[in-house]
Amino acid sequence: MVKYPHKISKSRFVSGVQCEKKLYFDMFRRDLKPPISDEQQALFDEGHKVGALAQQLFPGGKDATPETYFDFSDAIDNTSKWIKEGIQTIYEAAFFHDEVMAALDILHHHLGEKWAIEVKSSAAVKDYHITDASLQYWVMSHAGFVPDKFFLMHINNGYVKQGAIDPKGLFTLEDITEQVLANQAWVEQNIAKLKLINKNEEPNVEIGAHCSKPFPCDYINYCWSHIPDKSVFELGNARGKQWELYRNGILNLAAIPEDIDLNHRQRLQVEGVRNGASYIDKEAITAFISNWQYPLYFFDFETIFPTIPVLNGTRPYQQVPFQYSLHIVTGPDAPLQHKEFLVDPKDFNDASTTDPRRRLLAQLKYDMGNVGNIVAYNAPFELGVLKNLALAFPEEAPFLEDLISRFVDLLIVFRNAWYYKPEMGASASIKSVLPAIDKSFSYTNLDIKDGGSASSRFLSMIKGTLTSDELEDRSKLLEYCKRDTEGMVIIWKELMKQTGG
Repeated sequence: MVKYPHKISKSRFVSGVQCEKKLYFDMFRRDLKPPISDEQQALFDEGHKVGALAQQLFPGGKDATPETYFDFSDAIDNTSKWIKEGIQTIYEAAFFHDEVMAALDILHHHLGEKWAIEVKSSAAVKDYHITDASLQYWVMSHAGFVPDKFFLMHINNGYVKQGAIDPKGLFTLEDITEQVLANQAWVEQNIAKLKLINKNEEPNVEIGAHCSKPFPCDYINYCWSHIPDKSVFELGNARGKQWELYRNGILNLAAIPEDIDLNHRQRLQVEGVRNGASYIDKEAITAFISNWQYPLYFFDFETIFPTIPVLNGTRPYQQVPFQYSLHIVTGPDAPLQHKEFLVDPKDFNDASTTDPRRRLLAQLKYDMGNVGNIVAYNAPFELGVLKNLALAFPEEAPFLEDLISRFVDLLIVFRNAWYYKPEMGASASIKSVLPAIDKSFSYTNLDIKDGGSASSRFLSMIKGTLTSDELEDRSKLLEYCKRDTEGMVIIWKELMKQTGG
């Protein structure tokens, strides 16, 4: 069997264009790469499902997927053979030229035209999509197979699921041939440069904005090992100022000169690092919270937002609520009440049952009173979910619009730095604010510690891919969501204490 040893592949090319050192590590120092996280694996799995659905638009093709991704020899040979045999559609078609290899999601012949189709899970064409498509075109054309058209097939986020997924509605086919052709000289130049990378010489590349664009680099811990804690890269909302400071030899937040123009929150952050100073604007906080009406409803949604919709009436990436937690305070010294709701994942798969969102709404009506402010942390998220529910169920719009009108947002206090402690650093997120206010409050003892994990866990219940005990995981989901609203109450009580409320 002919072997096709390659130095450059599509993924390596994208890595090398981002940073030559990143490609060097990909090739020769994989030991530095951290293990794949559960969320990353979930994205990969979702990408495979998207690819399989895309193939349904071009049925009956032959699959050139290799047995192992360490050796594409069979895939390259089969692709060449099937093209010569006149096979109309090939999945995972593979091409090789001069130590460069590229696999294509779908190769299709349409009315005498040769179509190259790359499938992506995003809702639009992105710059790095053009980068890897340009590399694919270069390899294909030099291997003797010049596509007439190159398409990017991506998700149509206007598609609404009704029954089984309709691939024709789910995807949009966008012609990117002109952009790809315009990049061919650039591709050739980069291939030549990247081929010079060798095991004996680590490229000398300084850290920069490229470390996070278009993807956060897996090797940041290695390349950034010289950056100290409390560095200028932790400066909040820096907008490039961190790089200007770094280029001028200023690494530590505490070393930022007084004449550097900083906004209010940035200045508080620097002073917090220098001398541990806190800041509380009691007047602003009092004006903000003094008019809140009891009872107060501290409220938090958890949602799923799958690429491929799992519920009728929903779109790709739509935030679909499956759970909420609610802590209720009827007066300044009243005992705390807690209510919660978690839908049954089976309701997402059974069209004969009541829409799970209706069940959630029914319970929400029961738990929410008609008066009193609803307190959220980053309220636009909850408001967006409620607005989507109002669109889905117009008959519930009056109830939902009333809820929307009663929302207040705790985040505003910390985003505006009316209350600041050094432990918060640059972040105004609840995960940073809570430990600064109450050191005993933590998420670390929870199995589910963040919204992304909660969403992934519940989505795996819907899909039947859960590998743990569902009853135990339901309890863990409730515990996590409860912790969020409990934390909001702690924050509110601290603000009340500071303002004499």
